[in-house]
Amino acid sequence: MSNIDLFSSVTRPRYNEVKASSISNHAARILSGLKRITLRKVLLKLHLYISLWLGLFLALAGLTGSLLVYDTSIDKWLNAETMQVVPGEQRLPIMDLIAAANNASPIKVKPSYIALPEEPDEALIVRYPIKEPGKESKAMSHHFQEVMVNPYTGQVLGDRDRNDSFMNIVIRLHANLLLGSNGKLIMGITSLLALILTMTGIYLWWPKFSKLKQALVIKRNASFTRFNFDLHKVVGIYTAIVMFAVCLSGVYFNLPDVFKPVVAYFSPLDGMSGMSAMMGGVKSEKDTGTTLTPEVVMALVEAAYPGIQVQRLFFPTNAGDSYRVSARQLDEVRSKGATTIWLDQYSGKFVKIRDPKTFAAGNAFINLQLPLHNGEILGTPGRLMVLVTGFAPLLLLVTGIIHWLKKRKAKRIHNARLSAM
Repeated sequence: MSNIDLFSSVTRPRYNEVKASSISNHAARILSGLKRITLRKVLLKLHLYISLWLGLFLALAGLTGSLLVYDTSIDKWLNAETMQVVPGEQRLPIMDLIAAANNASPIKVKPSYIALPEEPDEALIVRYPIKEPGKESKAMSHHFQEVMVNPYTGQVLGDRDRNDSFMNIVIRLHANLLLGSNGKLIMGITSLLALILTMTGIYLWWPKFSKLKQALVIKRNASFTRFNFDLHKVVGIYTAIVMFAVCLSGVYFNLPDVFKPVVAYFSPLDGMSGMSAMMGGVKSEKDTGTTLTPEVVMALVEAAYPGIQVQRLFFPTNAGDSYRVSARQLDEVRSKGATTIWLDQYSGKFVKIRDPKTFAAGNAFINLQLPLHNGEILGTPGRLMVLVTGFAPLLLLVTGIIHWLKKRKAKRIHNARLSAM
């Protein structure tokens, strides 16, 4: 018989040694795994997960955004019988048009404001605030009953709840998924992460200089897998700049409390950007009992700013309130002007003026967000670029998912072969 003790310390490693060896091997595997991690791999995973989590939201935002590039024109086309007129020789007094609208409106409240025709064939629109549950102030309402009036004949062409119009539904779907403030937060986060998605996409695309030309085209006669991958890269890089600008402005519209402090860090804001610039609160000085007519108010504005186009005229809400005129000066970038003038409803004195020509850098940058978002900052070419770019998120989502699924399938096949060896 052998004298070897099978249970002696000579033949059996001590417990502490086995444990130490196991920990050492585990640490080595972790260290080896960490060494294989590169910035490219991290960004690739980040790019992938953002796409999978938010791809549908981005696709929806892109498609609705394409429609909204020409929202006014589409609305006029869809509702030609109520929003388009045959141009006449002279428009009737605004008070006569408002009186006709008041008689026809199913909402028996004072009108909030009028949207004046910007083209000779457009109707004048009178908007009446619809009070929504949980909103005490009508001044904060964005829900209106609209009455369209022929400015040349005074004929009421029709009325509608603005929220029920197709283009307004598209606007709310684009802005907040029809979910109010919760949807606005979701779309704001989507816009913020889409900026990261765009930047990581540019980094992942960036080729060596010798392969730059190859990275900008789709290879001819390639397999479906290669064609799909090339299409994803090419569409992504050609739309990246426009996508970045649109997403940046999307952060402003949906997360202004995040966006504005960042801008204010570089250039102080006057506190009157965005919706705050559209609200009332500027008082008339003295109640004389006689309120100026809309024509007089418009004439005062047009005399002070030759060539200005008055677009909206907001009526005083009470005896101490003022008129508010929203207008576009000749050289403004925005089609919906940023010039806002408050006038004493009795004397016509200019109580407050917001002139985009005098904006400090911060407010000027804020004022550019809408033209960036719809592309009008570059005129018709810019609008067309935004319209086309709106289809990119859907195409990128589809091609990205196809590429991801094919890689997963290939990895499963590879692992199965290794297991079988």
